[in-house]
Amino acid sequence: MLLFYGFFSGILIWVSAADWGYAAADKWKSWAFVIHIVSTSTLFMLIMLSYLAATTVFYMYSKAIHGELAGEIAEEFAREYVSLPFDDGKVPHVVSVVYG
Repeated sequence: MLLFYGFFSGILIWVSAADWGYAAADKWKSWAFVIHIVSTSTLFMLIMLSYLAATTVFYMYSKAIHGELAGEIAEEFAREYVSLPFDDGKVPHVVSVVYG
């Protein structure tokens, strides 16, 4: 996963830096250069955001496979569950992890 996102981040930075040249001080006057920098920064931010989401999903999946997740979820909901007056007749939701 690190190689995948690292490869695409490196390609994006390389393509962006290849267009800069040596006289970067004069290029800030061009709207095309500014739009190029903004679009490259936006794409890089989206790549890093998807990397963060993929890492989080992989972490939760790994914890669920090793059986460490069910207890933490049950503890978290048991601590933060508040019984409201209109919930008196309802049964609280039970969170379980199914292994397949």
